[in-house]
Amino acid sequence: MSTTEPVRPGRAQWGALILFAGASGAVDVLAFTALGEVFAGVMTGNLVLLGLSLTGTGHEGGPAAPLLALGGYIAGVAGVVPFARRRAAEPETRWPRGVVRCLAVEVVLLAAVAAGWGAADGAPAQPWLDVVLVAVSAAMGMQSAALAGAGAASGPGTYFTGTLTQVVTHAVGPPGGRRADLGSLARLVALTGGAAVSAVVNAASAPWAMVVPLALAALACVAVTPRQGRTAPHTR
Repeated sequence: MSTTEPVRPGRAQWGALILFAGASGAVDVLAFTALGEVFAGVMTGNLVLLGLSLTGTGHEGGPAAPLLALGGYIAGVAGVVPFARRRAAEPETRWPRGVVRCLAVEVVLLAAVAAGWGAADGAPAQPWLDVVLVAVSAAMGMQSAALAGAGAASGPGTYFTGTLTQVVTHAVGPPGGRRADLGSLARLVALTGGAAVSAVVNAASAPWAMVVPLALAALACVAVTPRQGRTAPHTR
């Protein structure tokens, strides 16, 4: 690859990015509908909701839910950043092993949430609702920080306003610069689709709702896990 050629995600990385976008949408719709009308991954929205709650004109729960989501997200980011780094020997076209390990920890956390959610029949009481909100927000913080650590062969993990801006800019820009940004468009579709599927599952069978983001994140993690080649047998 030329030194001047930009680094882009490969097929496995694009597939993982699309799946993680779906997981983000699935988690956020559950956070908003079942965990206090806040977001697990969209911290800009939570900051706006926090400002609204401080005026006394917002949700009757006050600032507690936005603060819990913000705290969980910050903890997730802070816990991942020291480990989601590229080693000098790792190629830029692949996600670093440290990043993949951090994403695997996110999957484990989502699995614990899904198990607890199912055990509570999809309707945990307080204070467990707050615990779930912090946990899923931490998972989204981990996802965002890990994907940021993956470098140029990656993309946003939970925030897609810039992605939408990029898609529209490429579509309506100068005629010579117009191009289809199919990967980014696919992530936006996956975000919406993940939210829709999660909402439908939650309405039909609430105990299984948290399995949707878990399954999407697990598949994404598998897609970018480095494959070990077969070891040649020793000969004497």
